[in-house]
Amino acid sequence: MKNFLVMNITALILISIVSKAEARYGPYLSLDLEGNSRRVEENCIQCIDPNTGLPALKFYGNGDSTRLLARLGMDLRPLDIYLTFGGSTLTVNEFDGYHGQLAPTFGGGIKIRMYESTSYEHFNIFINPDIIYFKSSDTIQFISQSLGVITESHDVSWTEYGVKVGGSARYDFMEPYAGISVSFLDGEESGPVFGTADFKERDNLGFFLGANYYFDPTGQASLYGEIGGGDNGYVKVGIKTRF
Repeated sequence: MKNFLVMNITALILISIVSKAEARYGPYLSLDLEGNSRRVEENCIQCIDPNTGLPALKFYGNGDSTRLLARLGMDLRPLDIYLTFGGSTLTVNEFDGYHGQLAPTFGGGIKIRMYESTSYEHFNIFINPDIIYFKSSDTIQFISQSLGVITESHDVSWTEYGVKVGGSARYDFMEPYAGISVSFLDGEESGPVFGTADFKERDNLGFFLGANYYFDPTGQASLYGEIGGGDNGYVKVGIKTRF
């Protein structure tokens, strides 16, 4: 009887350990705050230059965005699939002082672990395609030599496509990671008098650097921070929990 009890207690302990270890897998929810800035180039054939009243061809500016985003995902190892939703603002001062208010934001992506070591600090190499979309609006006022003072509503649609390739390794409760990124921007600005203009990114290549801090050995919950530069500069911090 004593041996039977010992065996059952040992089995329960092992089951508990396995269950906790599996917290690294399965569904999860993350919430992060991000400040993002990237250089953009607007190509316009139909629109009017507000300073000359003549057709304008190109504008250059910086698109600054503050984002509060949640990600709901399923980690299946080596495949991680997630949906993104939240809100984003957009400011492009060079585009007639455009200040878009908080707009609904949607997207998603997948993260594929192409290689994972079982012996060296869980080192892994991953690729992470991702997409983000939002559409904002603002009331613009400008002066045209031919039309005078014009006040109109401008809409901006903003779609980012990105791919990250990097590596990470876990040391106790810390998991640093880094890599390179390639991104593309598909945007459009439109207004009744202004017309329609397409804009894109001015830089495609970048880098990223970040770290996860786990509250427990199983990775049930964690804090994370990340910075990026090159194609777009950003800083984000967030928290993640697994169900």
